[in-house]
Amino acid sequence: MRRIFLSIILSTALWPTGSVLAVDSTPLNCPAIAAKMTYRECGNPPTPVGKAICNTKLRGLDYLPLADGSIIGGYVKALRAAGIGTADCRALLEWHAGYEKQLAACGTNDQCLLKTMERYGHALVKIEDRLQTPLSDAALQRFAGGVWWQSPGEKPTLLLERIRRGLSLYPLPHMALPNGNTLYWGFQPHNATLQSLVIVDRQGTVQLVGAVDGIYLGLPEGKAVPQLEPDAQIALFVRDAQALQQNLPAIRGWAAASILGFNVECNAPGAAARCKAAEAIALPLRAYDLHCPQKVHGKALVNRCPLPLPPVSGEVSPGLFWQ
Repeated sequence: MRRIFLSIILSTALWPTGSVLAVDSTPLNCPAIAAKMTYRECGNPPTPVGKAICNTKLRGLDYLPLADGSIIGGYVKALRAAGIGTADCRALLEWHAGYEKQLAACGTNDQCLLKTMERYGHALVKIEDRLQTPLSDAALQRFAGGVWWQSPGEKPTLLLERIRRGLSLYPLPHMALPNGNTLYWGFQPHNATLQSLVIVDRQGTVQLVGAVDGIYLGLPEGKAVPQLEPDAQIALFVRDAQALQQNLPAIRGWAAASILGFNVECNAPGAAARCKAAEAIALPLRAYDLHCPQKVHGKALVNRCPLPLPPVSGEVSPGLFWQ
């Protein structure tokens, strides 16, 4: 279905559909390409297209540069979701190359640039939706159903119920991760400090869930010292320890973004220091193995099955989760 949808978009968007990529036996790695993408800088636009976009007078000086930044951000999200060595990845790269050629053909014609960007932006939103890995309640129930969890100072509760309480937003915010997985998260209504997160792979299979308390907006604007709640915690639950190792950098980045309120774009001027401060906060992280609950007071509490946090390399910027 994804491949058919992309083919329809490519054939109707009026951009070149022929191969614009060199033939290579190495699988195309769209998430890796996304990690290297940069925004056009208007301070010193290096290309004719950049100059044309940055020098436009259409709808105010910043209109097209802002639209261009939004499009590049959407393209990066689609790249992360397209995966490695997939037909979606190749089609998306070819399609974007055709879009850049169409922009170049506009020269300094503001109206041409605007129409090309609007057409591409609208189609890109649809592609992002198609590439989005779904989070189904059935998959969540298969992963966490029947497990009991006891948060410090609270009575034991079904883990599935706790995770659902923290996913009470619609639509759920989500982000494709550099490793190809997708992270969903949410809040409890009227209590944003009670959060849940779920990581699924490209097939929609749940890899990890998390119950998060007391970290949201722990570093508000204008403050230099974090203000996490006294009972702040991030409890992670896996059925395969490898899932913890593979996703821990993204979880740390997500937690820093939550501490910032998901409203800091780390590449923006003046934002880097706040992001670094949030990343430096010692997170109250714990991990548990869902395969080995032990009977306590008639219930199988997963609390009795802690996992050590594995050493991991690499970081995921909290700016990835900027909303």
